[in-house]
Amino acid sequence: MLENARIEAKLSREAAAAELHICNRSLYDIEKKDATDPAMVLQMAKVYGQPDLPVRYCSCLCPIGQIHAHPVEQDHMAVMVMGLLKEINDIKPLINRIVAIAADGELTEEEKPEFENIMRELVQVEKQIGELKQFAVRRGIGVKEIMPRKEKAPVSKPALKINFG
Repeated sequence: MLENARIEAKLSREAAAAELHICNRSLYDIEKKDATDPAMVLQMAKVYGQPDLPVRYCSCLCPIGQIHAHPVEQDHMAVMVMGLLKEINDIKPLINRIVAIAADGELTEEEKPEFENIMRELVQVEKQIGELKQFAVRRGIGVKEIMPRKEKAPVSKPALKINFG
C-alpha cells in the first residue's frame, strides 16, 4: 500500500526518501513491510499529496485500525449521501429503544442482544460519515477544519480576598 501510494505520487524511492528525510533502505523496508509509525504515514500523506493515506493505512494495516476504523469503499458523493440517509432512517425506529435501555443506567443481560443490534446500526452510520469525511479530505478540506475542536479548560483565577477588619 505505501509503495503504491509513492508510485501513484510519481515519486522514485530515492526522491521520496529524500523528501521524507530518511535513507532509501529505510523507505524500502517500510514499503515492503507496509509498517511504520503513524508520524511517518502522516508525513508520507503530505509528501505524496494523498491526505487520505493515513485512513487507508489505519483501516487496512494497523492492528488497532483494523478493528476500529472503516475502510473507505465509495468515492461518489451522491452514493455516500444516499447511504448515510438510508442508515439514518434505519436508526430512527431504534432511538426509543436505546433510550429505554439507557434510562436506568444499566445494561442487563436481557438487553445486551438488542443493544448489540442497535450498535451495529449505529456503526453503519459511523461508516457512512467516515466515507463522507474522507471524501471531503480528498477534495482539500482538512481534517482539522471538520473535526470538533477540543475546548480548553477555563483557567481558574484565584479568589479575590478582601479583608474587612
